[in-house]
Amino acid sequence: MRLYAVVAAGGFRRYATYRTATAAGVFTNTVFGFIMAYTYIALWDVRPQLGGYDTSQALTYVWLGQALLMSSALMGGGFESELVERIRTGDIAVDLYRPADLQLWWLAADLGRAAFHLLGRGVAPMFLGALAFDLAFPGSLWTWPAFLLSVFLGVVVSFAIRYL
Repeated sequence: MRLYAVVAAGGFRRYATYRTATAAGVFTNTVFGFIMAYTYIALWDVRPQLGGYDTSQALTYVWLGQALLMSSALMGGGFESELVERIRTGDIAVDLYRPADLQLWWLAADLGRAAFHLLGRGVAPMFLGALAFDLAFPGSLWTWPAFLLSVFLGVVVSFAIRYL
């Protein structure tokens, strides 16, 4: 288990190396968050309680989406291209020879990537969105650990789909 924790930490450090790319990503996520937020505000002004949600709940959805976009790798950016390259060059044979489960190895690396993106590219846009708009935060303290567990499980499902 320690091996996979080291691999996850390496995945985190790997993405932490690119500070300028992270700053550009935070800027991009924040700008698109503001564009989407004002679009949702205009929509909710015309149709209040659309879908049973009020404006602050809709804005929370927007900013959570921006915060989780890179963590869940919905638009790519995970391990796929590196794995394909290792298959193409034949380096996958070395990976298969290692005394470690290949799928758990890539999952650990992807969890490190996701943790970095959640902290690096998720917290800042969410914080800026919370400063600019009235977001709906949960009332119960137990909602926060349940949310973090659901994010973790979502990243694992995202990995499983991309690994297939």
